Amino acid sequence: MIAPTPNYFQGWKIVGLLGLAIALMVAIIIAVQGWDEAGIRVAIRATARTSCLLFLLAFIASALRKFWVNKYSLWLVRNRRYLGLSFAFSHAVHAVTIISLLIITSGREFNYVAYNFGGHLGYIFIIAMTATSFNQTCAWLGERGWHILHGVGMYYLWLAFMVTFSDSLAISPIYVIFVSLLSVAMGLRLLALTKPRQSNRPLA
Repeated sequence: MIAPTPNYFQGWKIVGLLGLAIALMVAIIIAVQGWDEAGIRVAIRATARTSCLLFLLAFIASALRKFWVNKYSLWLVRNRRYLGLSFAFSHAVHAVTIISLLIITSGREFNYVAYNFGGHLGYIFIIAMTATSFNQTCAWLGERGWHILHGVGMYYLWLAFMVTFSDSLAISPIYVIFVSLLSVAMGLRLLALTKPRQSNRPLA
């Protein structure tokens, strides 16, 4: 028998509390660093990292459940939709910080942003996956279509994070942690593919 997980941090409460925490984080960064190019760049890096961590929680949820049947993996599986929506919110804030950088630098970074086609495709996946994370839109898309979209989207976003953070290794050693987490997460996902599906059984 698996002990039940606490119900005070489930569902939409996850999105609300994490969204509030991310907004507060950005506000504190701007208050401390200032509303200038340097401060906004700190906010850009911070929201990229929160996005990665939230993405990884959703990315490993089903794989982790295959190897560790406990209340924590159960919580991840039950709430991965809301973790995914929290990730989408974090990356929306990330987009706002990038737009703010364009404004504060009078468009000096426009070419880099405008021609970052890999980043644009990532946001297209995020928007599509967010839009189909609700029962009605999921039913409209169909189970097969949903699995294709979210499967391809998750692996593409993993690749986007891996490329971006690998390129940032020379900037700060903290990115070693993120690259390592991304590598472990992918290894866990691939290893889970080799593990036979367990038969359904009571979880609690």
